[in-house]
Amino acid sequence: MRDLDVFVAPTGNAFMRDIASWLVEAGEQLGRRSTLRTDGSPPHDERAVNLVVAPHEFYLLSDFDDATIHRAAQVSIPVCTEQPGTPWFDISAVTTRSSPLALDINAHGAAALRTRGIDARHLRLGGVPSMDAASGHAVERDIDLVVLAGKTDRRSARLAEVAPVLWNRTADLRLFSFARPVADGVPGLVFGRDKYRLLARSRILLNIHRDDTRPGYFEWARMVEAMANGCCVVTEPVTGFDPFVQGEHFIVTDDLERVVAELLDDPQRCEQIGRAARSAVLEQYPLMSTLGPILAELDARPTVAPDLPRRIPRYRRQMIVAQQHPLLPAFQHAQDIRVRTYRALMAETRLQREIERARCFLHHGAEDHVERFESVAYPTAAPEVSVVVTLFNYAHVVLETLDSIGASIGVDVEIVVVDDHSTDSGRDTVRRFIATHPELPILLLGCDVNRGLPAARNLGFEHARADKVMVMDADNLVYPSALRKIADALDGDPSAAFAYSTLEEFGTAAGVRSAMAWHVPWLCERNYIDAQAMIRKDAWQRHGGYGTDDELIFGWEDWELWLRFAAAGEHGVHVPQMLGRYRTQQQSMLSTTNLVADHMMAHVRRRYPTLPWPPT
Repeated sequence: MRDLDVFVAPTGNAFMRDIASWLVEAGEQLGRRSTLRTDGSPPHDERAVNLVVAPHEFYLLSDFDDATIHRAAQVSIPVCTEQPGTPWFDISAVTTRSSPLALDINAHGAAALRTRGIDARHLRLGGVPSMDAASGHAVERDIDLVVLAGKTDRRSARLAEVAPVLWNRTADLRLFSFARPVADGVPGLVFGRDKYRLLARSRILLNIHRDDTRPGYFEWARMVEAMANGCCVVTEPVTGFDPFVQGEHFIVTDDLERVVAELLDDPQRCEQIGRAARSAVLEQYPLMSTLGPILAELDARPTVAPDLPRRIPRYRRQMIVAQQHPLLPAFQHAQDIRVRTYRALMAETRLQREIERARCFLHHGAEDHVERFESVAYPTAAPEVSVVVTLFNYAHVVLETLDSIGASIGVDVEIVVVDDHSTDSGRDTVRRFIATHPELPILLLGCDVNRGLPAARNLGFEHARADKVMVMDADNLVYPSALRKIADALDGDPSAAFAYSTLEEFGTAAGVRSAMAWHVPWLCERNYIDAQAMIRKDAWQRHGGYGTDDELIFGWEDWELWLRFAAAGEHGVHVPQMLGRYRTQQQSMLSTTNLVADHMMAHVRRRYPTLPWPPT
């Protein structure tokens, strides 16, 4: 019986290290001396079987030359983990061609490798003892639903469907960016024992596919670790899940909202499915039951000596081509025309505001006049949270926004509406709302000169009386529990400058935004945190509020504020629940910001040079 050495990239995704550790543990259960290796390349050793977990990471992220990769591939068995049709699967296939045998954790992946002429087997994952966080004792399931997945447009759209049944539940939606490997220690993500403890506290794990590829891919790693901890797994339709039985070990549905609601209202059924799944994964179909026969077969095979052919395949080049890096900038033509157009639009805006100031002076004797309207309850209110709502030509939807704020539960709130010189009936609409809701503390500030969004928000902050200020646009909404839960998150982290929750997108397109935890490297890739956030007023004061004097951050004022916080060592705290609603609308493909986005990006990078910007 040979030893088992399991290799995994030291700088790769921590998810892969979890899988590698399962293989090591299963090997030990089989009586083999098993070792997890994160150093060097697999050697030619007659005494050991080498497994390479996630070859797309192990070889691509290494500094091995082609000869070293070829030797390693010849004397090791790759354990492929990625879905066919993705660049990561293609990278794995590049090196797998040189291996004597390939394993894939999904039957679809093994079949796809065989179509490329590769001898591939399905390594069905199963449980190992360390997955079981409860370990025989009862654990309170205080989390109703958990999601652990990379963020894609499709996942976002389907996740938004369940928002109406989650706002008054305890959800934990942990999405992440996979533009670069996700290492241990990234905020919001958990691995190993911490992940198992989270799953043991969760009633339902919701599994949504990455894309629309059919048949649906059974995400073995995610499923197995959840089932081992007694989670009731709810997934979109899948195939290739034998020997598990849908309806007994997990639930399959395309109607996510209905089924999740029914299960949350039926805790006994959740518990029944979770118990059956745990027994199946840990007792009936453990990992060692499938790994054992494969290792026994490899014991009987002679190891392949690394005899190098004259021409070594160009692994490195083929892997880079297969990667198809998702962050390559889009080609932008007519740069000179774009810059001139942008400058003209900015000049036009400045001129229009000069005209408005002149008119304001003629009517009111001052270049800046603000009308003030208060509700009956406003003067005596002592709010815990001020909600600043900026309004510009949203008369048709602002009542929905105000109604949603007024329906907040468990928090004393005031509403500060800043009408930024709307040209529709928005100001009058808010005045009528104030008149019909005397019980709500509301202040309306009606500007007779358009200030622009960041300056309007700053005006709202100046008049906010609470220490915590929620920022909202006049077309967005909050669920009743939002302000209380986000305020609690700020209270729970006194050092945080602001807090934000995941938002459900609705309107012309469904999805989620603000869905990932505060992580500065992700923030430097793109702005993933919407303006709908609760900011400490003293943090806003400390950093000078929203930027109003830099035309090269026009439309990016929210992102610029988050970057300013990051550069100063401040941080935000994420509430991983869908507590707000963001209205999506049809927009021009060529917005003002997009005209000079590359110039703006270069400007922001120069402005904050110490932040961890991705390579250009």
